[in-house]
Amino acid sequence: MNKPFKWMLVASTSALAVMLSAAPMAWHSTAAFAASANAQAEGHSTAGGGGTSSASDSTASGDGAGASASADGSASGHSEDAGGNTADSSASTHAGVTGNDVATASSATDAHFDSAGGVTANALLTTTGIGGSAAGAASAATTSDGGNTTAAAGVSGTSAGDGSATGHAFGRGTTTTTSDATSAGSDSVAEGDTEVATTGGGAMTGTVAVDTAGAGASTGTDGAAAASSSASIDLSAISAGDGSASSLGQMNSSAAGTVDTVARTASAGVFATGDVSADNEGAGTSASASGLANAAAEAGIDDNTAAASAAVNPAVAVSTPPATGTPGPSTGGGTGGAGGSGSSGSGAATLPAGARDSADADATATELAVAQQCSNEAATSDDGGICLMPSP
Repeated sequence: MNKPFKWMLVASTSALAVMLSAAPMAWHSTAAFAASANAQAEGHSTAGGGGTSSASDSTASGDGAGASASADGSASGHSEDAGGNTADSSASTHAGVTGNDVATASSATDAHFDSAGGVTANALLTTTGIGGSAAGAASAATTSDGGNTTAAAGVSGTSAGDGSATGHAFGRGTTTTTSDATSAGSDSVAEGDTEVATTGGGAMTGTVAVDTAGAGASTGTDGAAAASSSASIDLSAISAGDGSASSLGQMNSSAAGTVDTVARTASAGVFATGDVSADNEGAGTSASASGLANAAAEAGIDDNTAAASAAVNPAVAVSTPPATGTPGPSTGGGTGGAGGSGSSGSGAATLPAGARDSADADATATELAVAQQCSNEAATSDDGGICLMPSP
């Protein structure tokens, strides 16, 4: 009984055989087009004790033409004390993919202020894959010396694709004043630095601003003395692509006035000094630094008086323009100097094999016109159909 049935299946029209064999093929086809995707993100922040930190991470991956995934994370923090000193940080990330791809993004920032009038800010951003992006910012600001000293430092950056961005900024200012019955003194210091570095799709900016000042006067009644001093710095550094930049500075000023109630003399002494520097490397980077320091003192007893003052104001700035495209092979142009961009120069472009430029095309059209005229003349001439073409 089984044999005829089996024979009928074999001997039957091939449509059934094709249909039976097609069933497993359809199952395999579904497995071949399977897709999977994964995404995850997290963010967290802390704040307190004069500081704050924020971090965020995102990851996305896809396997298969129809895969799609995205993840976003963010965090922010704020810290503030009774004196109004503040620290802020923020971080955000995104990772997105379509098809067979992987993207990651990470952002970490922190900022804090201290009791000595110092402020610090940091940021670190990294990304991979076309769909990875990150942003981060951190800043701190403080006021001290009864409002006579302020300091602020901040960093802010982004990264996209395959890239990274790091930034650091620090600033501090102090002023000390002294006085007694016969003298007065004032000393001011402003210092700071910022450094940024980037790769690929990264960009970062760092800034520092410090300003401090103070004044004092003698407390005695026999003669008088007064002194004042101030110092400030402004720093900036910017980097994008593959590059780095930095700036730093320190400004100092000091003043003192004194009277001698025994010798009946007066004296005044001051000094102001400072150094700033800026450095950059890579197209699209820049840095600047400037400082100011002032000092003044005076003293007098009887008819004797003395006075002195000093001031310095150094400044420096460096920058490199963004990179420009370079044309094809040419006979001129070259590479710019250190930190510069290349010049384009001039030259003839190389055409693909068999191609003609506009000059060749014009020459060909002229040749065809002359050849047609010659052919017409030969057809109607009595000299055997000979036409002399002009030499090129």
